[in-house]
Amino acid sequence: FDLVMIAEDFDSSTVLLSDVLCWPLVNMTSLKQNSRKESKVQKLNPEIRKTLKKWLWADYMLYDFFKQELQDRKRDYGLQSLEENVVKLKKLNDMMSDECVLEVVNDTESLSSDFVPWSQDVKGFKMKEDNEFCKYFGIAENQFIDYLRSLQIERLIKWYQN
Repeated sequence: FDLVMIAEDFDSSTVLLSDVLCWPLVNMTSLKQNSRKESKVQKLNPEIRKTLKKWLWADYMLYDFFKQELQDRKRDYGLQSLEENVVKLKKLNDMMSDECVLEVVNDTESLSSDFVPWSQDVKGFKMKEDNEFCKYFGIAENQFIDYLRSLQIERLIKWYQN
């Protein structure tokens, strides 16, 4: 892999991805989808963590390896430059959120169908749906996948007909 992103270091990972893709940071903006509601977050006590680490030793090996790879990649990029670009990305995300998000909601059943997340345990976004630019930032992942599949099918049909 050229780059493995790690969720808890998402902003730095995204800056590195923008570099790999040669895309400007403005094209890398996002909302934090699938974020658990505070009432649904459970902290693991140290004993449970220790037990899980024993059971999931292979997963931990992979995680530790790629976490180190990411750290090396960050160092190669330049930690000062990376931090500056993380700050820029956060500002761009805030600007996009101010422009597009009407409200972050816990009661996701009140959202229109495209924006209802896969689980009732995560937050949802009430978006400015009349703004085409904004719609795709808040659309739930399953609905977005369905949308992409429909586009692919349309393209396939057009290709097949030609």
